[in-house]
Amino acid sequence: MRRLMSDKKTRDEERRFIAEGDHLCKELASQDYKIELLAYTEKAALRYAETVEKLREKAARSIVITDELSEYISDTKSPQGIFAAAEKREDFLPENSRRIVVLDGIQDPGNVGTILRTAEALRTDGAVLVGACADIWSPKTLRASMGSAFRLPCIHCQAEELPEKLPGFTLYAAMLDKSAKPLGKEKFPEKTAVVIGSEGAGITPETANRCAEKIYIPIEKAESLNAAVAAAIILWELRS
Repeated sequence: MRRLMSDKKTRDEERRFIAEGDHLCKELASQDYKIELLAYTEKAALRYAETVEKLREKAARSIVITDELSEYISDTKSPQGIFAAAEKREDFLPENSRRIVVLDGIQDPGNVGTILRTAEALRTDGAVLVGACADIWSPKTLRASMGSAFRLPCIHCQAEELPEKLPGFTLYAAMLDKSAKPLGKEKFPEKTAVVIGSEGAGITPETANRCAEKIYIPIEKAESLNAAVAAAIILWELRS
């Protein structure tokens, strides 16, 4: 559990991840994931009895651990003492998808998790993570997503695979460019995917070259917006 919590390579090789804390564990229990191991402290069993009981029903194995072991495993300063190890799930974008958000090399786990949470809240059909994005199964990403990472369909690909992964979609690159159109004046096609670039470098040339259109958010004084904030504004516009 400690390795799965701290090491992406281990998560990739074993195709497993850890949900920690009452909220994430409760969300995990409500979804179709194979839960292999539940570990909880005696205090957690009393404090989060409903979540522990739900997970015990689904988990292949359950163990009681000490508070010291909970602190060793945890990714937080004040662990709640409940952890669930589960198998990753292979996701697919729904066939009737109309609105997709594409994350191009966004490396901050908080931004990735927040965008997934916002996308689900604004009825976006799924997310495509391109290139070296932060791992959606990392503890920080899962916490920022507040469970949306378990529910929102997410796939990974490279820039050259975008046309294959998003057939029939018009790709919009969110970027400052002379040819970009201001958000709020563009009528989006039936099937639209919007690309949000990384915090520092923005959208890569490889991805931008595969976008048919470019849009920007008109702002004043501030030089730019946080990636998650920009995504929220654009996804709100996409709801119509």
